[in-house]
Amino acid sequence: MKFIIFSDVHSNLESLQSFCSVTESILHDKKVCLGDIVGYNADPNPVVEWIRDKTDFALAGNHDYSVLNKTDASYLNPAAYQASLWTRRNLTNSNKDFLNALPIEKEEDGIYWVHSSPFEPKKWHYVLTKKNAEKNFNYFDQAICFVGHSHLPGIFEKNKNNKVYSHDTTKEELDPESRYIINVGSLGQPRDGNPDPVFVFYDSVSHIVKFFRFSYDLFITQQKIIACGLPYTLADRLRNGL
Repeated sequence: MKFIIFSDVHSNLESLQSFCSVTESILHDKKVCLGDIVGYNADPNPVVEWIRDKTDFALAGNHDYSVLNKTDASYLNPAAYQASLWTRRNLTNSNKDFLNALPIEKEEDGIYWVHSSPFEPKKWHYVLTKKNAEKNFNYFDQAICFVGHSHLPGIFEKNKNNKVYSHDTTKEELDPESRYIINVGSLGQPRDGNPDPVFVFYDSVSHIVKFFRFSYDLFITQQKIIACGLPYTLADRLRNGL
């Protein structure tokens, strides 16, 4: 089965529109969204509606839960918190109902899918280091786990000798004897120093994982943020990919 997997769209409609154009030419069976559909940017309603209509399944993330007041938002930085409150005021009830019904983890197609981490997924931990990954491999049984949340694309591998490696790569052929935690990065707010959004293609037959990056009309997204009265810092960080 062929998957297109993405996460952390964060109400970025322009990125989502470019993503649609890019993925039209990629043969796939399922589209999967790993959460944080809203937050930060200025188009929560059209983004949620696209996710509702076009994905095969989606998860909720901490920003989605924050907007619904289902998780403690006090840990968010001030700009993120302001964006959460703004989104809560502007999101339609039907879109809130959709987000409210989403799980934060799922087992399907022999894969474990989660927004944040296999370990305590409702506490929104990050999987950023080999040490983090080594711990998290103990909390799912499948060979592959896909995550989002950190906005940092990459691969952690645990080989048959139980040694954990990290891979920062654009394309990888997975070893059938290893296990993997794969972060698909962010469609709406990249943080690895590259402002271009990123998503993952995974072929479960050939065991190929490929990371795709693309450009979008970032300036329009920034102008919308400012026009809506959201913090300027949210527009600035998009330009810097931070």
